[in-house]
Amino acid sequence: MFDQGETIVRLRRQMVADPYSGELTQGSWEAADELPIEGAAVAPSSTTEPASANRQMVITSMSVYGPPGMDVLRADRIRARSGLWEVAGENAAWVNPFTGWAPGDEFPLRKVAG
Repeated sequence: MFDQGETIVRLRRQMVADPYSGELTQGSWEAADELPIEGAAVAPSSTTEPASANRQMVITSMSVYGPPGMDVLRADRIRARSGLWEVAGENAAWVNPFTGWAPGDEFPLRKVAG
């Protein structure tokens, strides 16, 4: 089903030992693991401009549809089309309750400017 579409790149920070406590914590984005995901469909969702006296902000949302079992977590980032996006929710798998057919996964993205 997902033989068309575009390639997006999932970025995930490595777990590293904190130099002070020794506990594992997420490292920097500069050393993030990259995983290309082929056959994704990226669709615009919404743009909002929350009103604030102190700040002009624009929040842009998109949805990604892709093959079943995409390895994407809430803490990841996605490089797609117009830059770098934050994963804004859980990766949801579509599954037909009657046949078990799994056409793919969907997860939301967002970008905040301002």
